[in-house]
Amino acid sequence: MAQGMTFERTYDWELIKKIVTHPKVWPHISDDFTPKPEGWSTPQSPAIIYMLIKDSSDIIGLMIFHPENAVCLETHICMLPIAYGERTREAVRGALQWIWDNTNCRRVVGRIPVYNTLAIACAIATGFSKFGLNPKSYMKDGILHDIVELGISKTEATCPGAQ
Repeated sequence: MAQGMTFERTYDWELIKKIVTHPKVWPHISDDFTPKPEGWSTPQSPAIIYMLIKDSSDIIGLMIFHPENAVCLETHICMLPIAYGERTREAVRGALQWIWDNTNCRRVVGRIPVYNTLAIACAIATGFSKFGLNPKSYMKDGILHDIVELGISKTEATCPGAQ
């Protein structure tokens, strides 16, 4: 697991909003129909897991997990610039381990626009595999983009290289 990192569920709605709407995060998680950052509010539901990630005392990001069903969660990764690179990959691996250890989740999925090649590469580097493509399903800057669908199952995460 990520040495020195901590993973905790948070209900601090203002802190969540601050991370999600950070100028280096917001452009990558919003589309043409998302409100402006100042008009966005944190969805509050006990079913959604907002996982605050810290490295020592630094808040380095947030992962959001919301249920698709009882055993499958969709994730959104909101890492701050101080965590870019290997630190992000360690954080994602640690957050997934927390999910496996503390929930009934057996699979985590994510959906990333094809143009966000760094996010796709990060997902693959942390064990996610591509399983689909949703054509022309995301509008950004007036252009329809394809969405890459990726996922990781608990068995793949605990048995590296398993398919």
